[in-house]
Amino acid sequence: MFEGESHGPGGAELEFWIQGSRMADITAAAEQLQEKLRSYSGVVQIRSDNTPGKNEFRLTLKPEARSLGLTVEDLALQVNAGFYGREAFRVQRGQDDIRVKVRYTLEERSRVTDFQRMRIRTSAGQEVPLLSVADMEFGPGFSAITRTDGMRRVAVTADVDPKRANAQEVFDDLTSFFQQLEGQYPGLHVSTQGEKKNMRESFAPLKVTVPLAVLGIFVIVATVFRSYIQPLVILVSIPFGIIGAILAHLLLGFDLSMMSMFGMVALTGVVVNDAIVLIERINENLAEGMSFFNAVIKGGARRFRAILLTSVSTVGGLAPLILETDMQARFLIPMALSLAGGVVGSTVLTLVLIPSLLAIVNDWRRVIGRLQTGIWLEREAVEPAAARRVDRME
Repeated sequence: MFEGESHGPGGAELEFWIQGSRMADITAAAEQLQEKLRSYSGVVQIRSDNTPGKNEFRLTLKPEARSLGLTVEDLALQVNAGFYGREAFRVQRGQDDIRVKVRYTLEERSRVTDFQRMRIRTSAGQEVPLLSVADMEFGPGFSAITRTDGMRRVAVTADVDPKRANAQEVFDDLTSFFQQLEGQYPGLHVSTQGEKKNMRESFAPLKVTVPLAVLGIFVIVATVFRSYIQPLVILVSIPFGIIGAILAHLLLGFDLSMMSMFGMVALTGVVVNDAIVLIERINENLAEGMSFFNAVIKGGARRFRAILLTSVSTVGGLAPLILETDMQARFLIPMALSLAGGVVGSTVLTLVLIPSLLAIVNDWRRVIGRLQTGIWLEREAVEPAAARRVDRME
């Protein structure tokens, strides 16, 4: 038996559940859906869990059976007792408990005709031929019967080659097809599962945890820098890091996935590091008595090599994972892309935009000082780091 390549724990990118009360409708709809998926060039490894099992006989009650007081359960119990046996009693031999079952002899249960000639006992004690109270059909059974919310269910799954197709576009295009299937088979329901559902479920808690994480970063940095403005400047690097992550996906032809979002969440704690290092150096320069612009220029020059090497080493460490071709590891590539692209984007931001933002903040502080005192204060006089130098001198 040949098996398709396995994918990561995120599951198949495309997964659809077809539910209904009639198995024939579910099977037909699943086959139509698989045929539809094959029409997309980039959709691969299309499969269904509705695999046929061993051949079996299926019995359907005739109207005459109900008039005799027979039910499907009665047929099942009597057929099972005759061919598989029913426990009559148990015999204790030492420590062993031996079960004794009663059933037809081997000669009476070895051929199909034996089953067809079987007689069924009614509630009145009358014996009638099996074929007189039930229709018999022979065919393949089911290897497994899956139910969700009490309804029979078949799952159709597939993967998407990101170089040839876009998973979101496939989802959008299938919406009208699902409506067509549900209209063709009354009582049928098609739902979207797989990675899209996982992303939807994973994003729900992120709406709370991500703002809390950003707030935690702000509180810690504000406590260290003794400023409420500089932490906001540092946090500006987060959206630019996310932009870098998205651009990395676009450049390499990957779709945003659940692992991409996890990488972006981790990115929020990584991209602020370079900005913290740079602003700390600038504050130290101001505390040493440098002019504002001189402190910014020399701070950037002193931290340029450290910031650049940190980013290069991070991207270099993620490069083997990004270039991985094994299917079992490819599900991690979007997360690595988010981290690598975000680090590159935040590095450019740190070296170019952070000094500019600090200068803008300094101008606003001077404007506020002008409104409060009526005079233009020196640039160094409105900086908290320079004020700490005055405090130490006193």
